[in-house]
Parts: sequence; structure tokens; C-alpha cells
Amino acid sequence: MRLYNIRSGELELSVNYGAVSTQPNPPPQKKGSFNTWSSRLMLFTSGALVVGNIPVYSSVHVTAEQPELASTYISKQLTLPATPAITYSGYEKALDDSSLALNKGSWISYSIKSKDSLSTALANLQQKELYGTLSKNTDIKKSLAKLQSGSALLLHKVDSKVTQIIYLQDNKKAYVISRSGDSFVGDWSKDRVKLNEVNRTFTIASSLPSDAAKAKIPNRIINRIPVALKKDVDFRKIHIGDKIAVIYESIEFDGEQISSRDILAASYQTKNKLYERIRYTLKNGKTLYLSANGNDTQIRKTAFDRRPIRGGRLSSRFNPFRKHPIYRTIRPHTGTDIAAPRGTPIKATADGVIKFRGRKGGYGNVIDLGHAGRIKTRYAHMSGYKKGLHIGSHVKRGDVIGYVGSTGSSTGNHVHYEFIVNGRAVDSERVKLPTVGIISKQEQQQFRKLAKVMTKELKNAKQVASVGADFSEQYGG
Repeated sequence: MRLYNIRSGELELSVNYGAVSTQPNPPPQKKGSFNTWSSRLMLFTSGALVVGNIPVYSSVHVTAEQPELASTYISKQLTLPATPAITYSGYEKALDDSSLALNKGSWISYSIKSKDSLSTALANLQQKELYGTLSKNTDIKKSLAKLQSGSALLLHKVDSKVTQIIYLQDNKKAYVISRSGDSFVGDWSKDRVKLNEVNRTFTIASSLPSDAAKAKIPNRIINRIPVALKKDVDFRKIHIGDKIAVIYESIEFDGEQISSRDILAASYQTKNKLYERIRYTLKNGKTLYLSANGNDTQIRKTAFDRRPIRGGRLSSRFNPFRKHPIYRTIRPHTGTDIAAPRGTPIKATADGVIKFRGRKGGYGNVIDLGHAGRIKTRYAHMSGYKKGLHIGSHVKRGDVIGYVGSTGSSTGNHVHYEFIVNGRAVDSERVKLPTVGIISKQEQQQFRKLAKVMTKELKNAKQVASVGADFSEQYGG
């Protein structure tokens, strides 16, 4: 493949790279004659000529009308311009959201929110006045009457004039609006707009924005990397040598890459740890970046156990009109009593912090735990406390905090358990318990299948980048 073909005055110089290439046929000359008006000199390099990071063998071919000119030109050093030869992940053409163009002009995009209409979406793209023109076309008005949350609206401008609008509904369907004079026409298309996956991997050498840009990652995606990995990585404390890999969507229109959409998967690798996050949309429409290992803590479940002891017998329910067994008067019973042998372990029903530990009137020995969501639980009539616990101690769900007894106003060994929300006691047996985790068991199964595919792609992207780095180092690129 010919890189350069330079003609200056009476000298023609060409450089070829790849394998050592054959030379074009020289001009006809007299047999056995060297000192003729047309002479040829062939020079082959003895080593490898490196273009960017790729070693190539080259040849230089000089044709001069005057033979003596050949030595004059060849004596000068031939320097090739620096040419980037390989991207960090290997293949894809770089995207730059600020200057992506179809022939000329630029594209801008907007992600549709749940309550967006075509009017509000255009307003967010600084094209509010365009709505009136588009609405004159009944087909456009009808087709874009309802915009799906999570879809995208892309707009192409040339010299501040809108020439094309694309409503990307999903991965397979798009509504393409094109300018026709002073009006617009639109039609649904399955072929003109495509979503592609792009892999990029880079190593932190100075800063995330700088190193990601060198890896040809668009600004939109660079800004999303800390969002995708925020639960694992503090990007204020990243280190030189840490590696980041991303898989993101790029949008192609009529064979031209016009924009990037969002990160599908991302990984961050330090010397000792690897963090991986996969983009997943829940059934309720909310999109999250979940831990790729399918951590069971992500599964949605109740944050509290119903009762603080195993076994036992329900001896008294929550009752605001209960007749007290000792005082024989109507006194609200603000908790649930569970009878059990003395010394039975009492466990925290949820993660919490000890807010009170001590004697409290008719409750006897008490521990109060504070929980998230302004919830408090109370454990009363204890015979004793677990050693080492004090006010301010953090406990986990299922940790032993004390033992069943009959202290205070009590007729027998039991634990009195209260569930208090915003300072008001509610029935712990019937209250709708808060949940932890973010996905259902069914969603977890689907996510694990997706995570398996995406983590494999992340691994492949890093292997490609590693091969490129080793190749560059080997040849001094």
C-alpha cells in the first residue's frame, strides 16, 4: 500500500509499507546504459520502519532525470509523520459527540423522560419553535404523539438548520423525519438506524478524562463512567496503572456513526480487586448498574424478621384495648408477646444501632434499636444482655442482643417486641415490612444470564488491549 508519492521538479519519491512491495515499471531506457536521461535507483531498508505502533517493512523508489540528483535526495533523512495505528480496544472508529456529522453538520441527542412529549423534548434540544412545523404533518404528529421513556430523540443540524430528526424507540425501530423544503416528512424504519456495541479499554496514566479521550471514548460516555461504577470506586482517589473497560452503545444512521447512547457494562481493575457493573432495567422501568457477580444482597426481600426469637408461643397480640393481666384495667398492648423458656436468645430483627440499653419501668430490662426509615424496635422483659453491647453499638439482623426473662411487670418468661414507626407503635405481625435489595428472584435469574455475556465481552476487550500494549512495547511504539 503506497503512503506517499511526492513529485518535486525532476524527482519522484514513493514510500510503500506492508510487505516489501514490487516497484512500478520504470520508463523505458537503453539496454546496458546507466548514464542516461532516465536512471533508476532502488533502496530497500535493512530493518523495520515503524508507523505508529505497527512495524512495517518499506522500500524507497527514486526516479530522477539526472542520476546525480538521486544521491542528493537520498542523503536526506526520510521522516514519516506520527500516525496512530491502533486504538485501545482494537477496532472501532472514534466517536465525538460534539462533532459527529452526516456529510456535514452535527448531531445532538436527548433521552426521553417519563412525562416528555415531542414538544418538551424539542424544547430541551433548544428547538421549541420546530414543534409547530412538525405538527402540520398529521403522520408525524400521530406517530410521535406518545414517546416512550428511555427512548432517544436525535437531531441533525447544518448551519443551525435542522435537516434530520430521529426518534429511536428501541433497538429495532426508529421514526426518521427528513426535511423537504420548508416542511418535513417522516416514516418508520427498521434498516436505516442501528445500535452497535463498542468496546474500549484504557489505563490510568494521568486522569480519567484525559486517558479516556486518548482511548477515543466520547465525552458522553466518559461522563457516565463514574456513574456506572460509583458504588465501587471513589474517582477522587484513582491510581496510576488502574485499568478501566467499558462497553457502550453507538447509534448508526445510514451506515454513519452519529452518536453514543449509554454504558452497557463497565469494569475497574486495581492491583488487588476487580469491580464489574452491568446495566439492567427493572420491570418498573428503573435502570441500574448491578454488581456483575449477581450478589444475593441485590434480591428484594423484607428488611425485618417478624419475630425476635425462634420457636416460642404467641401469648399476647398487639391490642389497643387489652385488659392488663396484672393491673386489671384497659391498657393498650403496644407490642407482641412471645413466651419462651428463660435464657432463650433474643435476636435483632434487622440491622440497627442500640439507642437504649437498661431498665425502663414495667418493661424491665430493655434494648431499643434504631433502624433506617425512622423505625425503632423494642425488646423488653429480658433476663440479661449480650456482653459487649452498649448504646451506639451496631448490630446485624439475626445478632443475639439479649435473653428471655420476666423482668418488670410480667407474669412469666417471654419477650415483649414492639415495632415503632415515626414514634407510633404498630402491629408487628401485620405491618407491611420495608424491603432491601432491588430486584426480584426472577429478575435476578435474567440478570445473571446477561451478566455472564457482558463480563465475557469485558474480558475479551481487555485481552485485545493487552495484546496491543505488548505489541507496542515489543517494537518500541
